[in-house]
Amino acid sequence: MDKSFLSKTDITNSIDRINQRNKDILEIKSKVGLGYFVDLYFATKVDLLAYLISVIPKDTDSNTLKDTFPKDLREYLTDNQSTAQLQAISLISSANFDDFYNHKRDLLRNIKESTIENQIELVSKNFSIKLSKKRLAQNIATHLKRYNLFPTFISNLLLKQMSDLKQKEPFAFEMAQNLQAEIEKNDPSILINSDFLALYIINCMEIKTSIKPVKILMYTAQRSIAYINENLITDAVGNISMTSIFNIDEFNKQVTNESYDILVTNGFNDGLKHAPDVVINGLIDEATISRLKKLVSDNYFHNNLTQMLPKENYLFYENRSDNYFKVLKNVLKYFIDEGQLDQKMSVKLLNREEEGNQLMINHVALPHAVNETDFSRMFAVDLKTPLKLNKTDIYLILIVIVNDKNDDYKQLFNYLYKILNKKQVSQTDIEKNYTNILKYFRTE
Repeated sequence: MDKSFLSKTDITNSIDRINQRNKDILEIKSKVGLGYFVDLYFATKVDLLAYLISVIPKDTDSNTLKDTFPKDLREYLTDNQSTAQLQAISLISSANFDDFYNHKRDLLRNIKESTIENQIELVSKNFSIKLSKKRLAQNIATHLKRYNLFPTFISNLLLKQMSDLKQKEPFAFEMAQNLQAEIEKNDPSILINSDFLALYIINCMEIKTSIKPVKILMYTAQRSIAYINENLITDAVGNISMTSIFNIDEFNKQVTNESYDILVTNGFNDGLKHAPDVVINGLIDEATISRLKKLVSDNYFHNNLTQMLPKENYLFYENRSDNYFKVLKNVLKYFIDEGQLDQKMSVKLLNREEEGNQLMINHVALPHAVNETDFSRMFAVDLKTPLKLNKTDIYLILIVIVNDKNDDYKQLFNYLYKILNKKQVSQTDIEKNYTNILKYFRTE
């Protein structure tokens, strides 16, 4: 208060914000006669101070400090980190150089690549994510050694990026949580942050962007115009497989015999047996390219929405409780009674939510789980009054069941993330019925 000229109220409010933001790391407390002090739940005072020193610019003679850093540990830290750690030890009166680094050596000895590979093998049985397990074990073992020698704390910017990534790759983050629990069960002393593990899992996925290309069939009578348009479209629109046809009969035959997602025609369309999705007159213009981009981007979801979310999977729920888990349990029972969901999957969904595997985007809760299903299924629960989940109002529950052996599930989560980030759900946005829920989840 003396140095900042802030009032006691301002200081207290600032401390509350810091505590909330870092609730899994530390808590700033106050005691009469003692003043303010820090209780650490993660790592040690030296670790926290060393991290703060490393991220705050400073002038120091790093060469002198570097010479005293233990040689057997140098491969794991940058010069900046080792200097910061040595400074932190010198600044904390209760810290002892030998005790600190002997403890770190014990931690590092307990991190074995072979053990982690076995743990990955065990955890991955619950997920169909295709991984290079040996490479993942190597990466995680190296990461854990660096992380335990010099724990780092995730910044607010990185937290936002992690949150975005979690909504696009939810199963990678859930696998990371399971892997963290398995490693901690074997050795509780090892420091782990599952979000970092998730980044390594995503990096080691054998198929990271295996969304099937959108198949486009284009009819143009003039070859030269067709080639120009084809080049313009392929340059502007990603994730497509394009076929050009110059004969109307051949076009009709292709549409009948092959499966295409989008039909494009150019010029006179006499003799067409199928209505085109896009009509070009001459050279394609920017407005038509934008429309085509939108059709390509949303193709999978638009084509499959009514199959994934049929009318019987929609429920307007007049909830009398504001307890999210109680309401979820009730609506799952409703879908079981209606024959839309089996008991085993209901238990799996509820358990995952209660374990903390929750996904929320813009006031929509997305309980999700993996099942051996031929296609993704969704259940929409439109709530009469909002629920509270992690201090956030929930207006809609969207239950998602996917088969993660089929890479279409990634396209589904990418779409949901995109549309829910774009559209703000509120109690008055849409009339409570199935038709308007479908409209809401389309981009038109």
